[in-house]
Amino acid sequence: MKDKVQTTREAPGARAQLARLEQLIHTELGRLSAGVGPLLDEVRAGVGAIEPEAGGTRLAPAEHEARHARLLESLDGLEEVLEALQLAARSGRPAAGTSRGEG
Repeated sequence: MKDKVQTTREAPGARAQLARLEQLIHTELGRLSAGVGPLLDEVRAGVGAIEPEAGGTRLAPAEHEARHARLLESLDGLEEVLEALQLAARSGRPAAGTSRGEG
């Protein structure tokens, strides 16, 4: 019979998870990661709004729900763009919207 071990480690907070995601994006995409900068800014703002730092002001429940919905929309958009950039990075082709050399 196996002994069951319970861990009481806390899951990393949203800010830590976002920092890890950003690190993975930069590692995976290199220079193409600049294409997700504005979306990451939106996600960062959304996380900051719904998960304020210690001493920060918590949102009213209705506003929290609305901000959470917008955060999910931003994450969906980020996912779509990341998939496109990842395909471009793996194929060696520049992604749509990236600068191309003249010629």
